[in-house]
Amino acid sequence: MIELWKSFPKWVWVIAICNFSVLLFELKVIFPIERSISSHYPNIVSLMFLPHAVRVLSTVIIGPKVFFVLFPTTLITGYFLYESYAGGLSLPLIIDAFSAAICAPIAYLVVKWVNRNNPAFELSLRNWQMVALIGVIASVANSIMRAGFLGHFESVSHVIDLVTKVIIGDMAGLAIGLLALVFTFRLIRRGQI
Repeated sequence: MIELWKSFPKWVWVIAICNFSVLLFELKVIFPIERSISSHYPNIVSLMFLPHAVRVLSTVIIGPKVFFVLFPTTLITGYFLYESYAGGLSLPLIIDAFSAAICAPIAYLVVKWVNRNNPAFELSLRNWQMVALIGVIASVANSIMRAGFLGHFESVSHVIDLVTKVIIGDMAGLAIGLLALVFTFRLIRRGQI
C-alpha cells in the first residue's frame, strides 16, 4: 500500500489538498458571509470563487491531466461538505463535479489549439493574459453547464445575468489566486519558504 502512495507524483497530492482546502474555505467561510450579506443565487454564484483559481492555475501549471485529480477531489468534497447533496453520492453530484473539473482543461486545450501556429506562444503563468483567457472560457462554460444542469434557463436575460455573476466571482477568485501564487513563488525563490 505504501508503494502505491509513493507511485503518485507529488503534484497530485498538492493539488488535491489545495482543491479540498480551498473548497472547504469557500463553503465554510466565504459562502456564509455572502449569504448573510445577500445574494440572489446563493448556491450558484460567489463574489469571490477561489476554487476556480485552483482549477485554472493547476491546469496551466500541470496541463489537462489535472482533471483526474480535480474530479475526484471535487466529488469527495461535494459528498462530504455540500449540504445540497446531503452526504449522498448522486447523479447531480457527479455531473456537478464533472462540469466543475472539466471546464479548465477544456479551456486550456482550446487556447492551446487556437495558438498552435504561433511560434512565440507560451502557455505558462508568465503569460497572465492567457491564464485570464483560460479562466474566462472555463467560467463561461461552467456557468452555462451549471445553469442548464440546475434548470435556470427561464429567459435569455436570466442566463446572461447568471453567467455574468459567475464570471465576476470566478475572475475575482482567479485574480486573488494568481496573486497568491506569484507571491508564494517569489518567497520560495528568495529562500524564505
